[in-house]
Amino acid sequence: MVKGAANSTALNSDHISTLAQTPIGWRDSPSHYGRISRALHWLTAALVTLQFTVLLAWGGMGENTITLFLANIGPHGSLGFLILIVTLARLGWAWINRKQRPSQPPGWGGRMARLVHITFYALLLWLPAFAVLRQYGRGGALRFYGMELLPEAERDITWMIAPADLLHGPLSWLLCGLVIGHIVMALVHRFWLKDKVLARMMGVSDG
Repeated sequence: MVKGAANSTALNSDHISTLAQTPIGWRDSPSHYGRISRALHWLTAALVTLQFTVLLAWGGMGENTITLFLANIGPHGSLGFLILIVTLARLGWAWINRKQRPSQPPGWGGRMARLVHITFYALLLWLPAFAVLRQYGRGGALRFYGMELLPEAERDITWMIAPADLLHGPLSWLLCGLVIGHIVMALVHRFWLKDKVLARMMGVSDG
C-alpha cells in the first residue's frame, strides 16, 4: 500500500511537472498570458521607453548626433500614434480573452493592481489622443513616419487644443512615474515575495 501511494505521488509529481513545461499558447489562460498578450505588452513597454528616452535626451543634451538619431527612430508624434494603435489592439485582445486571463490576487493588493492597470490604459489612450486632437485643431499636418495622414489646414479650434495644452505634460510624467512603480513592484514580486506574478508575463511557463 505504501508503495502504491508512493507511485501515485510520483505520477502526480510528473503530471504537475509536465503541466509546468507546457508551451505558452497564443491565447491567454488562467495561469499565464499568451504569446499575443506578451508581445503587445513588451511592444508597449519598448515604445513608451523610447518615447521617454528621446524626450529626456533632448531635454538633457539638446540637439546633437545622438538626439537626432533617436528622434529619427522615434519621432514624437509618430511614436505616440503607434502607442495609441497598440493600446487599442491590447484592449481588443484583452476583451476577447476576458474570461480566461490570469486573475488579480484578492485583497487590497489586487484592487491596487487593477486600479494601476486601468490608469495605464487610460493614459496610453488619452495622451496620444489629446495630442492628435491638438494637431488637428491647430490645422497641422498629421504624419506617421513620413506618411501624411491629414494635410495642413487653416483652422484654430480651441476646444480641441486645450486638453493637450493643459494635461499632456502632467499626465506624461504621471505615466512615467507609474512605469517606474510598475517595474519596482514586478521586481518586488520576483525577488521578495517570490510569487508567480512576473512569470505570467515573462517566463516560458508558469511553473
